[in-house]
Amino acid sequence: MNIIKKHPLIIFFGMAYLLPWLVWGTSVAQQNKLLTWHIPQSLAFWFGLTIATYGVAALSGGKVAVIDLLKRLVRFRVKPVWYVISLVVVPIISIVALLIYYLFGGENKHFATDITTSSLLLVFLIEWWLFLITEETAWRGFALPRLQKKFTPLNASLILGLLWGLWHIPLFMIADSFQANLPFVGFLISAIATSILTSWVFNNSRGSVLLVAIFHAVTDVSIAYTGVMSGDKTLFWLFVLIQVVVALSVIRTSAFNKSVMKDRELTYRSAA
Repeated sequence: MNIIKKHPLIIFFGMAYLLPWLVWGTSVAQQNKLLTWHIPQSLAFWFGLTIATYGVAALSGGKVAVIDLLKRLVRFRVKPVWYVISLVVVPIISIVALLIYYLFGGENKHFATDITTSSLLLVFLIEWWLFLITEETAWRGFALPRLQKKFTPLNASLILGLLWGLWHIPLFMIADSFQANLPFVGFLISAIATSILTSWVFNNSRGSVLLVAIFHAVTDVSIAYTGVMSGDKTLFWLFVLIQVVVALSVIRTSAFNKSVMKDRELTYRSAA
C-alpha cells in the first residue's frame, strides 16, 4: 500500500500496460496458432484500463481521488470556445491534409469507406462514450494531472504521448486492427502530437475528461472518415506533419498551460 501511495504513476502505468496487453496478447497468440481462442479485444479498455485507473486512484488517494475522477467525467461548464476547438481542430487538419494531397495529384480511395456519412453521428457517440469512461479517464483524468505535478505541461504531454503511443504496440501485431498497416514511427509521432493537443484542451477546460473525450472521439472519427491515416502513405505522413505543426503552434501560445495551476490546486491537495 505504501508503494502505491508513493509511486501511483509507476503502478498505474504498469497495470495500464499489463492488463490490456494480456487481453490483446491472446489475439496475437491465436493469430500465431498458439491458442485456439482469444479474449474480446474491447476488454482491454473496459477491464484493463478501468481496473488500473480506479484501482490505483482508490489505493493511492482514497475516496477523494475516486470522486475527483468521477467529477471530471461530468465537468461540462467550460468556455464554449473549447467545445468548438474540440470539435473542429482535427477535422480541419484532416481536410487541409486532403486538399494538399489532392492539389499534388493524389487519389484517396479510403475516403468514407471505414465510416459512412449517415453513420457519423452514431459512431461519434459510441466513440465518445468509450473514451469518456476508459481511455480519457485513464490518460488525462488520472495520469496527466499527476504528471503535471512533477513536470511542465509540455514535458508531461510528451511523456504521456510517448507512453500512450507505445501502449498500442500489441495492436500492430493483430492483423485486423487499425494499426496493423500503419508505420509505427508515424503513429507514435501522431500520438505525441495528439497528446499535446489534448493537454491543451484539458488544461483549459478545468481538467474536463468530458471535453477531451469529445476531442478524442472527433479525432478518431475524422481519421476514419477521411482515410488520412489508412490510405496512401504520402497522405498519412502529410497528415502527421500537419498535426505536428499545429501542436508546435499550440505550444507557443499562452493558452497551452495557463489553466494548469488552477486545476492542480483544485484537485490534488489531498489526492496525489
